[in-house]
Amino acid sequence: MQTTLRTKRLLLRPFEVGDIADALSYRDDKEFARFLPHIPQPFTRNDAETFVALNISEPWDRSPTFAVVLHGRVIGTVNLQVSTEAHAAMLGYAIGSRWWGQGVATEAAQAVMAWGIPTFALTRVWASTDIRHLRSQRVLEKLGMRREAILPGHHLGRDREVIDEVVYGIDLAATNTGSA
Repeated sequence: MQTTLRTKRLLLRPFEVGDIADALSYRDDKEFARFLPHIPQPFTRNDAETFVALNISEPWDRSPTFAVVLHGRVIGTVNLQVSTEAHAAMLGYAIGSRWWGQGVATEAAQAVMAWGIPTFALTRVWASTDIRHLRSQRVLEKLGMRREAILPGHHLGRDREVIDEVVYGIDLAATNTGSA
Protein backbone atom coordinates (compact mmCIF):
# COMPACT_ATOMS: atom_id res chain seq x y z
CA MET A 1 0.00 0.00 0.00
CA GLN A 2 2.99 2.34 0.29
CA THR A 3 2.95 5.05 -2.32
CA THR A 4 4.91 8.01 -3.62
CA LEU A 5 3.32 11.38 -4.30
CA ARG A 6 4.61 14.33 -6.30
CA THR A 7 3.69 17.98 -6.09
CA LYS A 8 5.00 20.97 -7.99
CA ARG A 9 8.12 21.11 -5.80
CA LEU A 10 8.09 18.05 -3.57
CA LEU A 11 8.50 14.31 -3.60
CA LEU A 12 6.58 12.56 -0.81
CA ARG A 13 7.72 8.98 -0.28
CA PRO A 14 8.19 6.32 2.38
CA PHE A 15 11.25 6.71 4.58
CA GLU A 16 14.43 4.83 3.67
CA VAL A 17 17.49 3.88 5.72
CA GLY A 18 19.49 6.42 3.69
CA ASP A 19 17.41 9.26 5.19
CA ILE A 20 19.21 9.21 8.55
CA ALA A 21 21.64 12.07 7.78
CA ASP A 22 18.86 14.31 6.44
CA ALA A 23 16.63 13.54 9.45
CA LEU A 24 19.49 14.46 11.75
CA SER A 25 20.10 17.68 9.82
CA TYR A 26 16.58 19.10 10.02
CA ARG A 27 15.56 17.69 13.42
CA ASP A 28 18.68 18.78 15.35
CA ASP A 29 17.39 22.35 15.48
CA LYS A 30 16.00 24.14 18.53
CA GLU A 31 13.64 26.27 16.43
CA PHE A 32 12.23 23.16 14.73
CA ALA A 33 11.71 21.43 18.08
CA ARG A 34 10.38 24.48 19.97
CA PHE A 35 6.74 23.39 19.61
CA LEU A 36 7.54 19.65 19.60
CA PRO A 37 8.75 18.87 23.13
CA HIS A 38 8.89 15.12 22.48
CA ILE A 39 11.81 15.65 20.06
CA PRO A 40 15.07 15.55 22.01
CA GLN A 41 17.52 18.42 21.72
CA PRO A 42 20.21 17.94 20.84
CA PHE A 43 18.92 15.39 18.34
CA THR A 44 21.66 12.77 17.95
CA ARG A 45 22.53 10.32 15.21
CA ASN A 46 21.08 7.56 17.40
CA ASP A 47 17.84 9.58 17.64
CA ALA A 48 17.81 9.92 13.84
CA GLU A 49 18.38 6.18 13.37
CA THR A 50 15.52 5.39 15.76
CA PHE A 51 13.24 7.95 14.09
CA VAL A 52 13.86 6.60 10.58
CA ALA A 53 13.52 2.95 11.69
CA LEU A 54 10.22 3.73 13.41
CA ASN A 55 8.85 5.43 10.30
CA ILE A 56 9.97 2.56 8.08
CA SER A 57 8.23 0.03 10.34
CA GLU A 58 4.92 1.92 10.79
CA PRO A 59 2.00 0.09 9.14
CA TRP A 60 0.77 2.10 6.15
CA ASP A 61 -2.81 0.88 6.54
CA ARG A 62 -3.04 2.82 9.84
CA SER A 63 -0.20 5.33 9.85
CA PRO A 64 1.18 6.29 6.46
CA THR A 65 4.18 8.55 7.01
CA PHE A 66 5.78 10.38 4.10
CA ALA A 67 9.28 11.79 3.97
CA VAL A 68 9.04 15.27 2.45
CA VAL A 69 11.84 15.62 -0.10
CA LEU A 70 12.92 18.93 -1.65
CA HIS A 71 15.89 19.10 -4.03
CA GLY A 72 16.88 15.54 -3.13
CA ARG A 73 16.93 16.11 0.66
CA VAL A 74 14.43 15.01 3.30
CA ILE A 75 13.26 18.20 5.03
CA GLY A 76 10.29 16.93 7.03
CA THR A 77 7.38 14.54 7.39
CA VAL A 78 3.65 14.39 6.83
CA ASN A 79 1.54 11.57 8.19
CA LEU A 80 -1.97 10.40 8.87
CA GLN A 81 -3.09 8.41 11.92
CA VAL A 82 -6.09 6.61 10.43
CA SER A 83 -9.13 5.24 12.22
CA THR A 84 -10.77 3.13 9.52
CA GLU A 85 -13.75 2.42 11.78
CA ALA A 86 -14.46 6.15 12.26
CA HIS A 87 -13.47 7.10 8.68
CA ALA A 88 -11.28 9.76 10.27
CA ALA A 89 -7.61 10.63 10.43
CA MET A 90 -5.35 12.88 12.42
CA LEU A 91 -2.97 14.84 10.21
CA GLY A 92 0.54 15.50 11.42
CA TYR A 93 3.41 17.35 9.81
CA ALA A 94 6.83 18.65 10.77
CA ILE A 95 8.99 20.63 8.36
CA GLY A 96 12.53 21.81 9.10
CA SER A 97 12.59 25.44 10.23
CA ARG A 98 14.80 26.52 7.31
CA TRP A 99 11.80 25.89 5.05
CA TRP A 100 9.13 27.60 7.17
CA GLY A 101 7.18 30.35 5.47
CA GLN A 102 7.68 28.88 1.98
CA GLY A 103 4.40 26.96 1.69
CA VAL A 104 6.10 23.57 2.00
CA ALA A 105 3.96 22.29 4.88
CA THR A 106 0.75 23.34 3.13
CA GLU A 107 1.81 21.81 -0.20
CA ALA A 108 2.86 18.52 1.39
CA ALA A 109 -0.21 18.25 3.63
CA GLN A 110 -2.57 19.04 0.74
CA ALA A 111 -1.05 16.23 -1.31
CA VAL A 112 -1.28 13.71 1.53
CA MET A 113 -4.89 14.68 2.26
CA ALA A 114 -5.79 14.46 -1.45
CA TRP A 115 -4.36 10.94 -1.48
CA GLY A 116 -5.58 9.84 1.97
CA ILE A 117 -9.20 10.97 1.76
CA PRO A 118 -10.20 8.61 -1.07
CA THR A 119 -7.70 5.90 -0.11
CA PHE A 120 -9.18 5.52 3.39
CA ALA A 121 -12.72 6.77 2.62
CA LEU A 122 -12.23 9.54 5.17
CA THR A 123 -15.12 11.76 6.21
CA ARG A 124 -13.11 13.74 8.75
CA VAL A 125 -9.53 14.97 9.07
CA TRP A 126 -8.30 16.78 12.16
CA ALA A 127 -5.07 18.08 13.64
CA SER A 128 -3.85 19.75 16.79
CA THR A 129 -1.03 22.13 17.54
CA ASP A 130 0.52 24.12 20.34
CA ILE A 131 -1.62 27.25 20.64
CA ARG A 132 1.53 29.41 20.37
CA HIS A 133 2.45 27.92 16.98
CA LEU A 134 0.70 30.45 14.75
CA ARG A 135 2.42 29.25 11.55
CA SER A 136 0.98 25.77 12.06
CA GLN A 137 -2.48 27.20 12.66
CA ARG A 138 -2.23 29.10 9.36
CA VAL A 139 -1.29 25.87 7.56
CA LEU A 140 -4.39 24.14 8.95
CA GLU A 141 -6.61 27.03 7.90
CA LYS A 142 -5.13 26.93 4.37
CA LEU A 143 -6.08 23.24 4.29
CA GLY A 144 -9.72 24.22 4.85
CA MET A 145 -9.84 23.26 8.50
CA ARG A 146 -11.63 25.29 11.13
CA ARG A 147 -10.69 25.81 14.75
CA GLU A 148 -12.87 23.45 16.78
CA ALA A 149 -11.55 23.56 20.32
CA ILE A 150 -8.91 24.77 22.69
CA LEU A 151 -7.71 22.16 25.17
CA PRO A 152 -6.45 24.07 28.22
CA GLY A 153 -3.25 22.76 29.75
CA HIS A 154 -3.25 19.77 27.42
CA HIS A 155 0.50 19.15 27.33
CA LEU A 156 3.83 20.18 28.75
CA GLY A 157 6.16 22.37 26.74
CA ARG A 158 9.89 21.94 26.33
CA ASP A 159 10.57 23.77 29.61
CA ARG A 160 7.85 21.78 31.41
CA GLU A 161 5.41 24.68 31.20
CA VAL A 162 1.72 23.84 30.82
CA ILE A 163 0.56 24.59 27.27
CA ASP A 164 -2.87 24.87 25.67
CA GLU A 165 -3.47 22.92 22.49
CA VAL A 166 -5.76 24.00 19.68
CA VAL A 167 -7.72 21.48 17.58
CA TYR A 168 -8.65 22.06 13.95
CA GLY A 169 -10.79 19.84 11.76
CA ILE A 170 -12.71 19.47 8.57
CA ASP A 171 -15.91 17.45 8.24
CA LEU A 172 -15.69 16.22 4.67
CA ALA A 173 -19.21 14.79 4.63
CA ALA A 174 -20.65 18.21 5.55
CA THR A 175 -18.29 19.96 3.12
CA ASN A 176 -19.38 17.69 0.26
CA THR A 177 -23.07 18.34 0.96
CA GLY A 178 -22.53 22.08 1.21
CA SER A 179 -23.53 22.35 4.87
CA ALA A 180 -20.11 23.13 6.37
